[in-house]
Amino acid sequence: MRMTIAFALLALAACNKEPELKLKDATPEEVAAKAKAAGASEMRPEPGQWKVVTTMKLLDVQGVPEAAAAQMKGALGRTATNLQCLTPEDVQKPNMFAGRDNSRCKYDEFNMKGGKINATMHCPGQSGGEMAMTLDGAYAPTSYNVLATMDMQMPNAGQSMKMTMQANGTRVGECPAAPAKAG
Repeated sequence: MRMTIAFALLALAACNKEPELKLKDATPEEVAAKAKAAGASEMRPEPGQWKVVTTMKLLDVQGVPEAAAAQMKGALGRTATNLQCLTPEDVQKPNMFAGRDNSRCKYDEFNMKGGKINATMHCPGQSGGEMAMTLDGAYAPTSYNVLATMDMQMPNAGQSMKMTMQANGTRVGECPAAPAKAG
């Protein structure tokens, strides 16, 4: 799940050019192929150091022990700030637009054009569960702002979780230099 969100958020950091992605009932691999064919090189984020600020807006868990639910709900309203280096090699990966290759997930819809992104995805889980995710936001070469909503159902375990997260990313400069290797 974290990988899917991370790749989806990276996709939002693309620039505001005219290529368009508009797909229905597509696998992540199909979205990646269409991104490449549509001129994905013009829709890529700028490499560099990115500051990503994430805020949990909604968290509702059912069917888990009360102590676990309370601990999870402790994240509600909290903001986390992380720095992430996006290398030139990272932005060349075609799957950054779509999530992991060989995923069991499928996009109901994936729309990306003119600085806007909107996508809905379903992922079958283990033992009959399912995750549905919606992304809605805006992107530019050096920033993005997205609202991600996830609904996870685990009927065999009698559990469910709904959460909404706001993520804002901003390119803040070049990646720090790697430390010199001792020789």
